[in-house]
Order: sequence, then structure tokens, then C-alpha cells
Amino acid sequence: MVYGGKLSKACEPCRARRAKCDLSYPDCSQCIRAKRPCHGYRDTEGLRITDMSTIVINKCRAKNPPKPGSFPRERLHKRTQSDTPPFNPSIVTFSLLTTRGPSVFIDDRAFCYFHTTFVTGQSRSFKYLEAIYASTSTHLSTSILAVGLASLSRAVRSYDIEIRARKAYASALQLVNTTLGTTQATDDATLSTVMLLDQFEKIIPPPNRSTSALTNHLNGASALMKMRGPGQFQTKTGLEMFIHMSSHLLVNCMQHEIPLPQDYLNLRTYATNFFDTSDISWRLSQVTVEYIAFRVAIKEGRLFDPETIIRATSEMDEQMAGLLGDIPPFWRYQSVPIDHPTDLVFGEHYDLYVDYRVLEALNMIRAGRFPLFELIREQAGLSLEPLSLECEMMVLQASENQEETVGLICACVPQQAGYLSDNEDALSARYSPEPEFELSGSTSTASSSPSSSTESSSPKFCTPRSLRLNSSHASSAYSLIWPLFTAANSSYTAPEARGWIIRQLRTIGISLGLEKALEVVTLLEGERRGDIWKVYEMLGSICYSANG
Repeated sequence: MVYGGKLSKACEPCRARRAKCDLSYPDCSQCIRAKRPCHGYRDTEGLRITDMSTIVINKCRAKNPPKPGSFPRERLHKRTQSDTPPFNPSIVTFSLLTTRGPSVFIDDRAFCYFHTTFVTGQSRSFKYLEAIYASTSTHLSTSILAVGLASLSRAVRSYDIEIRARKAYASALQLVNTTLGTTQATDDATLSTVMLLDQFEKIIPPPNRSTSALTNHLNGASALMKMRGPGQFQTKTGLEMFIHMSSHLLVNCMQHEIPLPQDYLNLRTYATNFFDTSDISWRLSQVTVEYIAFRVAIKEGRLFDPETIIRATSEMDEQMAGLLGDIPPFWRYQSVPIDHPTDLVFGEHYDLYVDYRVLEALNMIRAGRFPLFELIREQAGLSLEPLSLECEMMVLQASENQEETVGLICACVPQQAGYLSDNEDALSARYSPEPEFELSGSTSTASSSPSSSTESSSPKFCTPRSLRLNSSHASSAYSLIWPLFTAANSSYTAPEARGWIIRQLRTIGISLGLEKALEVVTLLEGERRGDIWKVYEMLGSICYSANG
């Protein structure tokens, strides 16, 4: 290997103009100011080391030719695409994913990155793909490669990998268009390919996509679901794919305030024969369907009276609150007071839950209430006449509900992010202003707090300065990102709560290696408010799903 010298990480336009690039995400300030596309940043680790093995071997052979009669050595050859074995997800390992250098081919790394991110990792958007990996469909494998390359290009900020991803996307798009005219159109692999291509467009958005184009896309996806017919509800994979598609349609329609396709609404009615409609996830999605129709009516001008909108929104929020009130007793949390203030806890207590999956479901409902809170308060500000006493009480109630919801989301952070150590189920906490605890499951070392040695079974905190988190908390911490972002993104959230949330997102992002948390911090610190549904899709979670 030969050292090639220190290289610039700057984007291509800045390097061409010899301008100073600030490496901001997703686009640098120079490109934003010049209103030109920023092509991402170079992976200098990959460029700094050059593989000189073949050149050195050839030089050595030239100096030392084989003796007459000796057996000739096998020539080294460059591995071609035909030499590459088919991707097998069962051999995916962390070392294979993170290994740098020419020994690991970029397509293999992309497949591994996709699998560990979207199938078995924190996102889990495509967890059902494990059941259909055996499919020999070229369009499915090509679309998986496109998404893997796109995600990898964003992770390492490589424009070259992005170019490769775009080529794979174009190839997959052509293949699936051909497939839609055959009998394979209703296969699981085909619908998965459609969802994967949509995921690619979330990672690398197409330029200037109009609302009509998006509507046509959603109608096409719904028509494909309709073509699959009742048979899609007969298998576990089919049910999971319907859940994923439902989540995709609901979120897109909320984000762009467009009506749900009628084909999907008809299919959803039929799906009630296969899902438990009393389940909290199904009930949440049903409220979401009503909310989408409500927002479309406001956008189209069919609803315009502020008091009417406030009353209808308050009624929907009561339904959301009813979902939280109907949870089983074992889902409920226990509040634990703290003796001393710490930046790792918002307020004077934190909450303990029986399982982080339970909390994830509850936080999705809580986060889903923020658009309702904001709509109520926005309509109160738009009213040209004084509101009636009833509506004023609704606005006041929305303010109180939002403050309470922010507190509930913040109170679950210590447990979910792994700030607690030793016994997480204990109901008391001890905190010293300058302890030396490390929250990696190990026992504490020397501490200046006498109380720390008296009750070893109590959860312990450490200062942010000495915080050490165990990677086993990465999944539960990842589930906090969207609820925390939604709470902090609201213009009506108190500044102290917003600041605390930003600090915690930065802490878990750095300590647990969650890049998405740091991306969300960048959005929150920006001048403009972020789009909560765009962030939702970026994170890849399936929140608005039935029995998910």
C-alpha cells in the first residue's frame, strides 16, 4: 500500500473553484449560497490508500524471472462481476460491513449495508424481505442494490457511489416496468421492488417532483395492491407488506396534504377481515385516515371557519388521548423522582416502562398529537373575531396537553437511551454532581458521593462529561429520535424543553453512533422548521401500522 498524501474532503464544486467548503449536511454553505447542487463529500479514507499489490508483484517478477523448468505461478487476475457469488444475507457480519479496502467489493458492502439497516437493523422498514430473499427476481436484487448503494453513498458522502446507485436505480426501474406487464406483477418481489424504488427516492430525491406526479405514483401503488387481491392477506409476508404500504401511503398523504387513493380505502375496508380492528395500531391508523381527509378539506377550502376547525381537531385529539387511556395496565409507566438536578433528566423525575417496544408504540401516538396541537393554536391565531368561550377552552386545553406530552416524551429518555445503570427497575435514584459512573453496565469506580455506596441496587446517573453508553441501547435510543424531533420542532414547545431535547439527541448520536440523531439536530438548529413527516420517512420506522 502507498500513502497518497492528505486529500480534501470538500465537495466537487468547491474543489473545482478552490473554495473553502464547510462540509455542512446535506449541502455545504457555498453551494447553497450559489444555488447550485452540492454533490456530497469525498471518502478520503478510500482515496488515501492505493492498492499497489499488482504493480509490486509484477516488478518483483520482472527482476526475478522463473527458472527454466519451474512451475509457473498463477497469474493474479482482477475479479469480475461474473466471479461474484450471489448475495447471501446469512453471511452478513459487522466486520464485512465495516472493512475498508479493495478486498471487499462495493456491491457486497452495499448489500450488507442495506441488510443491516433496513432488514435487521434499527430501521426495520423491510424486515419482511428475509422471507423472500430466495427470490431469483432480477428487479428485486437490483432495487436492493440501488437502495444499499444510495444509503452507503450518504453514509460515506461519496459522489462516485451515488452515481453507481443512480445507475442501479435506472436499471431496476426499467426491469420493474417490464415486469408490470407480465404475470409476475402481483408477486411479492414486484411490490417489494416498488417500495424499494420509493425508498431510493427518499434517500436521493428526484428533482422538482410535482404534487400531481406524486398523486399518480400513489394511485399506481394502490392499483398494484388491488391487483394482488385477497391472496395478499393469506400469508404473514403479505400482511407485513400491506402494513408497510399503508404506512407509506398515510405518511405521504399527510406530508403533501393529498387525498388517499380510493383503491386503498376500499382495500383497507376489506382488510378489516384479517386485522384486529380493536388493536391500538389499527385505531391509530384509522384516526390518521380521518385526519388526512380533514387536512385535504382545509387545503381545498371546503373547511375555512376557525371555530369549526378547532372543534373538529379537538375531537380528533380526544380520540388520540383515548388510545393512550385504553392501554393495558402492564403498559403503564412508573415515575421515579431524582434527588438532585441533572441535565440527563428533564425536570424532577424520569419514567420506567416494562419494554421499549411498548414505549415505542406509545410515543408514536404522542408524537402524532403534535400536528393537532399546532393546528388548533394556528386556527386560534387566524380567527378575525374573538373565539367563543368553548373554543378558548379548547385552545387552552391544547396548550396544556402539548406541555404534558412533551414532558412524557422527555421523561422516557433516561431509560431508553441507557442513562440508567445497574438495576433499571429500581424506583429510586441517587445522583452526585460529580460522580465517576460509566453507564455501560459496569460497576462504579471511586465516587465523591457517599450515597452512591449505600444503595447499589438503585439506578445511577453520570454527568454528560463522563457519559459512556452501551451499544445495546442503540435500538431503543433510535426509536426516540422521531418523537423527540416532533416535540422540539413545534413552534409552541418551551425553549428550555427544546434545548434539552437537542442536547440529548446530540448525546445519543455521538455516544451510540446514531448518525440520524445528529442529522435531526442539524435540522432543529437550522433557521427553518423541519418537516416531521419527511424526517419520519428518513428514519424508516413503521409507526402508523396495524399489528406492526
